[in-house]
Amino acid sequence: MSETWKRWEGQSVNGEFPLLRYLGGSRHSAVFLTRLKGSATEHAAIKLIASDPNTAVSQLQRWKKSAEILHPHLLRIFESGSCELEGTLLLYVVMEAAEEDLSQILPERPLTAAEVREMLPSVLDALAHLHGQGMVHGRMRPSNILALGNSVKVSTDTLRGSGELVASPDGWGGYDAPESSSHRLTSAADVWSLGVTLVQILTQQRPLWHPAEPAAPSLPEHTPEPFREIARRCLQVDPLQRWTIADVAAALQPKQAASAVVARKGSPAPAGPSVKTKPMGWVWGVGLVAVAVVVAAMMLVGHRNRNSSSAPAEVQPQRAGSADGAATSIPQTDAENAPSQKRSARGTGKNPARGAAENGAVLDRVMPRVSESSRRTIEGKIKVGVRVKVSPAGTVSEAKLVSAGPSKYFARLALEAAREWKFTPPQVQGQAVASEWKIQFAFRRSGTDAAATQTAP
Repeated sequence: MSETWKRWEGQSVNGEFPLLRYLGGSRHSAVFLTRLKGSATEHAAIKLIASDPNTAVSQLQRWKKSAEILHPHLLRIFESGSCELEGTLLLYVVMEAAEEDLSQILPERPLTAAEVREMLPSVLDALAHLHGQGMVHGRMRPSNILALGNSVKVSTDTLRGSGELVASPDGWGGYDAPESSSHRLTSAADVWSLGVTLVQILTQQRPLWHPAEPAAPSLPEHTPEPFREIARRCLQVDPLQRWTIADVAAALQPKQAASAVVARKGSPAPAGPSVKTKPMGWVWGVGLVAVAVVVAAMMLVGHRNRNSSSAPAEVQPQRAGSADGAATSIPQTDAENAPSQKRSARGTGKNPARGAAENGAVLDRVMPRVSESSRRTIEGKIKVGVRVKVSPAGTVSEAKLVSAGPSKYFARLALEAAREWKFTPPQVQGQAVASEWKIQFAFRRSGTDAAATQTAP
């Protein structure tokens, strides 16, 4: 099915939501970059799932109810409905476009205890709010903890009423509570999944546990405190003995930890009031790790600067969108690359070494969009080199990293941005020809530079 998903790029859902780019998916769902209805610039994510006539109505009702639950740490749902693409009946839900999720960081490194301590209150706040509304998340795991601008958010497209019967199309994996075999979801099941998630993001390992065993899961030895104790309390096989979200929040507060509930003898009560948190920045240090973003395309859509062939490149500032939507000035040139940049921006004259050949020029440069919180992780300068092949029409036909630098995250941003560049093609004997260019990106805390050099013909 994934090949089918990819093939739908460029199509439109009901003529309202263009499928701009395939961002990822599974056998049962796909996520695309789209634009909000009626907007030419504001982007969102649209998720498509196959429409089952037995469950379609109830699924749309759940999404509609989820859209009504607003919270600063819950991913907002804008719209949902049904559609048809190439004869396939589908359901869709349009959501806020996130930038990263935790599952993309874990292959490279675990989070530090300090990072988790800063990130976790937002997740607890979101879950407490859901449980207070009689809702259950149902799919708490690293991939559903996301970053949007300077906020940590929890996904909302899987929400259900507490106690609902659930049939999971992907089966019940290593994040699901023991009682989930009955497919009834409760707030206690979310607590179990949170415990598994905590262990994984801190150690890159999930707890060892077999459903047939009565004993609690075994935690990796290097799980740091206080999260080891929190995970142990969340991963009680008996749901009545598990901590609630409020207990976890109390354990994070040194003065309140002693009063955290050690065991529960009654049925788990709905979580207490939302855990108030102060606004926080992006805490996972994405600029220092490899991040293969499911939604990287969302970060790469910046304002474009049209370069005149007669204007010096070094005096034309590039504008790109910042994380909060405000324009951030980004200088186009790097002092050490100024000569090659000048050539690429102004290169419309004859090149004596090439006889009748005429250099091409950069027509449209797209700068990588880096969130302010990610930029703050940069120490010094991160250089990324990209080689692009350009068609005689001036569009990039192929882009390849030639120097990735220390961060795959910034390398990916540079690569995706380079694919969107446009060029005035060079000419040989009066005819436009294909060309090759090297684009050098330099990421700093103060901004991003880009210099292009024509390498062929």
